[in-house]
Amino acid sequence: MIIATKLHIPRPRTALITRPRLIHRLKEGLNRALTLVTAPAGYGKTTLLSEWAEVLESPVAWVSLDMGDNDRLRFWAHTIAALKQAYPAFDEQAVLRHAAEDASGYSLIAALVNGLHRLSQTIVLVWDDFHQIEEPTLLKGIIYLLERLPSHVHLYIASRISPSLSLSRIRVGDGLNQLEASDLRFDPEETSEFFTKCSGVELSSVETAAVQERTEGWVAAMRLAVLSLNDNFDPAAIIRKMTGTERDISDYFFEEVLSRQPEALQQFLLQTSILQRMSGELCKAVTRMTESAAWLHWLEQESLFIVSLDEQRNWYRYHHLFQHFLTGQLKIKEPQLWETLHIAAGRWLEENGYPHEAVEHYLTAASYEDALVILEAMAPELMMNEWTMLCKWLSDIPDSLLFAKPMMLLTKLASQYLAGHTEAATDGYWRAIRKLEEDAGSLHADESETLQAGLAFLAAFRTFLDRDFEYAVQFSKEFVERHPQGDLFIGFGNDSDGYHPVWDIYVSEDSLRLADQVLTPLLSIWSKTQNVYFVAHLSIDFGKLQYERNRLDEARTYMQRAYDIGRSNDNPSLAATASLWLARIAAVQGNWEIASSILQELTEHTAPKVKPHLSRKIIWFRAMQGRMQGKEKPVRQWLRMSDLRSGDEIPLSMIGEYDLLATLLAEQGKTEEAVALTERLILIASQAGRQSDKIRLLIHKSRLLSLQGKHVQSMDALEEALALAWPEGYIRTFVDEGVPIGQLLSRFIHLRQNQHHRPGRKVPLPHVKRLLRLISPIEGGRSVSNEGYMPSITSKEQSVLRLMQTGMSNKEIANELNVSLSTVKTHINNIYGKLQVNSRLQALERARTLKLF
Repeated sequence: MIIATKLHIPRPRTALITRPRLIHRLKEGLNRALTLVTAPAGYGKTTLLSEWAEVLESPVAWVSLDMGDNDRLRFWAHTIAALKQAYPAFDEQAVLRHAAEDASGYSLIAALVNGLHRLSQTIVLVWDDFHQIEEPTLLKGIIYLLERLPSHVHLYIASRISPSLSLSRIRVGDGLNQLEASDLRFDPEETSEFFTKCSGVELSSVETAAVQERTEGWVAAMRLAVLSLNDNFDPAAIIRKMTGTERDISDYFFEEVLSRQPEALQQFLLQTSILQRMSGELCKAVTRMTESAAWLHWLEQESLFIVSLDEQRNWYRYHHLFQHFLTGQLKIKEPQLWETLHIAAGRWLEENGYPHEAVEHYLTAASYEDALVILEAMAPELMMNEWTMLCKWLSDIPDSLLFAKPMMLLTKLASQYLAGHTEAATDGYWRAIRKLEEDAGSLHADESETLQAGLAFLAAFRTFLDRDFEYAVQFSKEFVERHPQGDLFIGFGNDSDGYHPVWDIYVSEDSLRLADQVLTPLLSIWSKTQNVYFVAHLSIDFGKLQYERNRLDEARTYMQRAYDIGRSNDNPSLAATASLWLARIAAVQGNWEIASSILQELTEHTAPKVKPHLSRKIIWFRAMQGRMQGKEKPVRQWLRMSDLRSGDEIPLSMIGEYDLLATLLAEQGKTEEAVALTERLILIASQAGRQSDKIRLLIHKSRLLSLQGKHVQSMDALEEALALAWPEGYIRTFVDEGVPIGQLLSRFIHLRQNQHHRPGRKVPLPHVKRLLRLISPIEGGRSVSNEGYMPSITSKEQSVLRLMQTGMSNKEIANELNVSLSTVKTHINNIYGKLQVNSRLQALERARTLKLF
């Protein structure tokens, strides 16, 4: 949920004084990646940044942070919303789609970096009150962003303390611009100007020096001193009061300010101090004062430490120092009101559509039952995208209350795990186990059974998410025995698009042998339950395993099962994923019409704006299919839509798409660029443990190195791929590459048989020969690929081929096409690379075989 007021730049009605020296310092940040403004409360950080934003020619994306932004998805959602609001050309959907696809968050940040690169203008992003951010995983993500920030993007952070960010690389690279409390303090000239403008009193040089000495240029102290002035102003008396710590000074002057207000206004200030943001209606509900809206407007006009949060001036907040003082006074003077006021605020917020803020007030008032009512309703949605927030809230509620609501206790444990608090989740799990053993009688029999089943369920899915699949089988069996329906889907459900990142965890991506061992029992266990979504996911995974082993009919059976579940349960994500596999199976079996029909139906039922995640998958698959068939249109459509670049940050969830980009770059003759991209992809796949991706990428690397004439390195890469693949039984990953990989395998076999290649890894030649036989069956006297491989030859290259066939020389071809000789040579080299040949004769023979002219 995006809170619009958090994206508003808080601007005072009038500037107190201009501070050109600081504005200049902020302007220097436009030559740096990060400007860090750190100082305690009351030093004017927010005011300074907001005044600078007002005079800046470029728009500014602003986010006012609070404790709730420690939730990773909420933090990035507000940052992305702020960027979109300030820079309409920013493609936020291209970034947000990664929020669900990669639970680690790094794919989203990588996509954010790419999105920022696509903008040509100067970008300024401000994170205010950054001291609120403490979540370690979020801070790591911010460092990841900072180290990859485009040069035209400038981040400004305002914080009371130095943030827990490792900035060594940025410092070394001269990318840090820093302002501290010593910079923000008023100098003597500013002090004198401030008193003159705000009070009409001109301090003498001696008085100015005394104020400077007592306050050390602290802006808040001077502002408070001015507000405490009366008609009998005595500078010496005021200066004497500026003694002690900053807290002593602020408390004294706040008391001076508060005591001068009418009694009704004093009560209003004290009672509304519990609110993090306030409107007239909310204040009225809390204080029961009908004139609440009028008080807010009066306070703003008088500049009494209140900040407007929107352009319409409907929402406000107190200055943090002032609010802290007021809440302290409230607890001293009327402690009995504390809980009552928070509950009243919670009631109004709950009834007016602000459940998140309502929960905060109920929890502050220890009104846990009220908070639980809201959380029970919100939990399914929060478990999709705000795990950290839900984890924090449920952790504030005593376990004794949650124990009486088993589903909420289970939800708490699930949220802790998903939020990365693994130890807390484990401790809570064992506390629940002991509680059941010691105090099972306190629960009804059905509640006790639900809790025991749920704990087994969480153990099953935790081990599944941790890729400890053998234990996932064990705990799944225990869960289903206790709860045959199998429907306790705590936090692992689907969004409106039928998607959840849990569906993208495939056993077969880690190990085909392990998949063989665990998918059959998992399918057997879960197929007896009502949890059809998980059954569909397992069916897709088992179908992938069968496909890789070249058991295409079995693969089609399992994919069809998943498709039927997706369609009958209105789950478009599952249905689409299964459909794409069905189309792929049809294509490699030569049933192109069936494959095209499946894709056409999918496209018609998948609107890009409504289902961007699915639409992107379909266009990508169409491009791969088009490349196999030698059709340029779907490939060009995908390249235009994806807007991928080889120098991009690569989201883990887009390895396949960037792999296709590398292949197309090679076919365009940009072999070195393709190799560099493929090397990066291999590193990412290795670090993520994505063995299937790594094998495929090594095959592509082998082909690229061969195109460069680096045959020894090409064979080394191919051997590494084979060494990883043969123990697991990979087949289709090789076979689907068609004729080009067949040529490389033939070369590998020839070198091994003639002792020209000493194997560095154990790869049995019979296995390699089997792959080669599957790739190149003889059909009608010509060698073909099972996947109908066809290199992507451009129209210009086809023209060159036809003229080569007539026996023309390179110079004659250049004259005929009215191009330079070097252009013809480039076309011919590209043709050689795409056809995997080294001479004109070989190129013409290969082109005839593939019917390229």
